[in-house]
Amino acid sequence: MKYVTFVSKDIWPAINSFWAYIKLKRNYPKNIVILCSYLKAGELLDKKIRIIYEILNKEVSIKTLKIDENVEGVKNVIRDMVENGDVIDITGARKSMILALMHLSNVKIVYLHLRDMRFSERAFLMRPLALQDLMEVQI
Repeated sequence: MKYVTFVSKDIWPAINSFWAYIKLKRNYPKNIVILCSYLKAGELLDKKIRIIYEILNKEVSIKTLKIDENVEGVKNVIRDMVENGDVIDITGARKSMILALMHLSNVKIVYLHLRDMRFSERAFLMRPLALQDLMEVQI
């Protein structure tokens, strides 16, 4: 199982969603793919995830890929990479990135939903858990 996440300019949606996933699911993916529209953001997210895994004393393999934001380009990258049973986190994705997932099946899509945006600038564990939902859909 691979954990695939999207990140554009702001890394915090992807970090918070990933943190929620590992804390709530108690699942620590060993293979993570970061799809980024800005390489700098992807590299920063990679660094933050490695810090989390180091603190948890877990091993991880992370691959960061820069993608164009056009739907066909993202669709081609996803088609060549995603396998049955993979988890795709769309919290940090742009609309064009999400549209590229329309053809997939046998994957889980996750999204960290905030019911109150007043806490959006805070880290996952610094926000009231009652105002956050980790949504998961099997497609």
